[in-house]
Amino acid sequence: MVILKYLAALPPMALILIGCASTPPSSLMPRAQDSIAWIDRQFKTCSGKDCPTPTRKTLAVVVLPPAPKEATLPIAEVPKIEPPAVPSDETVTATVLFEFAKDAPSADGRLALNRLAAIAVHAKRIELEGRTDDIGGKAYNDRLAKRRAEFVRAWLLNHGVAAEVVVRAEGLCCYLDTLPTETARRSNRRVEVRLVIRQDAVSNSKGAQ
Repeated sequence: MVILKYLAALPPMALILIGCASTPPSSLMPRAQDSIAWIDRQFKTCSGKDCPTPTRKTLAVVVLPPAPKEATLPIAEVPKIEPPAVPSDETVTATVLFEFAKDAPSADGRLALNRLAAIAVHAKRIELEGRTDDIGGKAYNDRLAKRRAEFVRAWLLNHGVAAEVVVRAEGLCCYLDTLPTETARRSNRRVEVRLVIRQDAVSNSKGAQ
């Protein structure tokens, strides 16, 4: 009763202030520490562990600070390593001349064989091709051409050559000079020698040509 009389004696503005002060805070107003989350298919306020993981909708409302970008270190260029140079094989050729109608070399042919001795021991492969001039029949000259090539093969093996030796022969064929002269026929009585050697095996390999 005393309180009613007291309130009746107060001016109207004071009564309004008292009424505002006694009104409890509304639960609809979010507090400063609250967050907004998508809960039960609508936006609601929450705090701490009660907030669910942010979704696309909540991220659209609450803008999160961008994640810091990691610094990208420059990739050092790896220097290109060149493979070591491999010595290539070298081909050396020579011609061994023979006497007329014989499988024995001429004087020039023997000199050619002696020059081959120091080189042929380093050969990986040797090819021999026996030839004749244009005098005589085909069968005879084929046999003569083969005997000449076999002579050179035996001579090389006797001088320490361990490489593979391939023998081919044919008479009345593959003339160096087709003129019907003795000089031309002398150049055609021959065995052509082809040696495959390593380039670093003999420094003066071309001297045997």
